[in-house]
Amino acid sequence: MIEKRNLAKNSLKMQTDALVARGHVLGWREWIGLPDFGVPLIKAKVDTGARTSSIHATQIELVEIDHKKFVKFVLPHYRGDGHGPVNCTAPLVAIRGIRSSNGEQDERYIISSHIAVGHHRVKVEISLANRSLMGFPMLLGRTAIKAGRFLVQPAKSYLAGKPEHVYMADLPASE
Repeated sequence: MIEKRNLAKNSLKMQTDALVARGHVLGWREWIGLPDFGVPLIKAKVDTGARTSSIHATQIELVEIDHKKFVKFVLPHYRGDGHGPVNCTAPLVAIRGIRSSNGEQDERYIISSHIAVGHHRVKVEISLANRSLMGFPMLLGRTAIKAGRFLVQPAKSYLAGKPEHVYMADLPASE
């Protein structure tokens, strides 16, 4: 019986080690790139309790371009050199009620964007919110974790390393 248990433990460790080697295991915080907006690095908290990913954005405004709805917003201090704002425009995916960490629900604009995690690129939905009082400008929710087929090791940090590329043409799509 003990031998079976040890074999199972060893097998699980080998599987986990293989996932880590392929970059499919995340720590509780990770470096994320936003290639659609030219943002090479942003710190994100990995949160399995949050359904939707979220990013700190300011000057959020709904606009219409060619009879389609878009959201204009600013990502403060995320330009490639870490200084200065990045002006962004993205198609509106939805407006949803999102419950924040303090339990309050508010309506947020949802966009779709690629994120770069290690050497993976995943398209995810992101809510735009005021996260200025939060410890991390971005929150990586469980739908993004699931989309990238990642596991989370909550006792570790930055397991995926810094994103290898930030521009779309350079990134292989994760399946």
